[in-house]
Amino acid sequence: MEVVKYLIKKRSVLQVVDILTRKENGAMPRAKKSTQEAGPSSGKRKAPSKRSSKQPATYDDTKFETEDTWLAYKHDISRRTILPERRVLTSDFANELLGHVIARNQWESFVATPRVAYVEIVKEFYAKIHENLDNPDHPQYRQVYVRGQYIPFSPMEILRYYGLEDMEADIFQATHTDPHEVATSLCHGIDHWPEGSSTLDYRSLLPQIRTLDKMVSANLLPTSHTSTVTMERARLLHWLQTKTLHLGNYIFCNIWHIRNNRRCLAFPSLITGICALNGIDLSQEITTVKRTMQIDRIGIRSSELHIARKLDHGTQDPLGGQDISAGVSGPALDDPMPEDPPPPATEPTLASISHDWHASHAALEAQIREIRETQVHEIEVRRREHEVLSAQMAQLLSFFSLYPPPPPQ
Repeated sequence: MEVVKYLIKKRSVLQVVDILTRKENGAMPRAKKSTQEAGPSSGKRKAPSKRSSKQPATYDDTKFETEDTWLAYKHDISRRTILPERRVLTSDFANELLGHVIARNQWESFVATPRVAYVEIVKEFYAKIHENLDNPDHPQYRQVYVRGQYIPFSPMEILRYYGLEDMEADIFQATHTDPHEVATSLCHGIDHWPEGSSTLDYRSLLPQIRTLDKMVSANLLPTSHTSTVTMERARLLHWLQTKTLHLGNYIFCNIWHIRNNRRCLAFPSLITGICALNGIDLSQEITTVKRTMQIDRIGIRSSELHIARKLDHGTQDPLGGQDISAGVSGPALDDPMPEDPPPPATEPTLASISHDWHASHAALEAQIREIRETQVHEIEVRRREHEVLSAQMAQLLSFFSLYPPPPPQ
């Protein structure tokens, strides 16, 4: 009975029944002594078992070469947002400054429709950019470890992806440009950089500079803050007005700067494309970088109207043909707002109406094509996800056929 009471106290009813059944068959286990029966404790604790000196890896060593790289990815890079490149509809800006900059630098392929980019590849690439990337004496000079192999990453590799030649171009030197000269060349009615400010108001830029800034802030110096223009971006806009830019050197240095300064990740299509050119398997990638609308005349008008409403609730008209003064310092703040310009005295000609309609129609067709391409890609991604889930379900069914679950009690 003592044994039965002990078992009822320490075990469940089913376990007691099972033990009593085995007792009748002569296989009764010995009951453990209670603490009181065991006598006073000797005060010595049981020595802990020695663990293996080799600890299992806490990260995926097929993707990350070192644990430091994994930690940088986990705690920093994986939490950053990605800014995608944008296509420029060059036909809308053929006779403007933006079109001249593209033609002078031969950037037609650079501003074309960007390829599909994958989130994991881009973030892993940024996490693995090491501090000796541009050190000629380092074994991994201008190489990045991606998915088990080192791939080349250099200014020439960037030009190779875009199909560009290593043309004669000046190396961009932003710090050598006088800020007052920059402000004078970019803005209307300003002869010096605003005192005590590190930015320019976007609305103070000349109309053609505003158009050029759309391409710069998306494809060269990506940023999500477009309502103000930083000193760095202003100097780049000033440079592009008259000089050529070595695209490979500039993007290479910019990616290095992004990696080490906790900014949004940029150039996802470029990075994905370089990985694909060097044999990285992308067939299993699922999550893509969300695309944005192309840069065209309609999109710029809509964007400028949004910026105006954001800054001053639509009190200024950024879509008119007039230049907008900076309004950042001086008596311009006290001047009354100019009235809207009167409507033109002459009626628009049939030729001008037809030209505007054809331009708008072409822009809409281009947007529809881009949306269709995105939809086709999304369908392909969903198809891959379905195949993966179907394979996993087949594995589960085969497992249950070999090891059926026990019947319910």
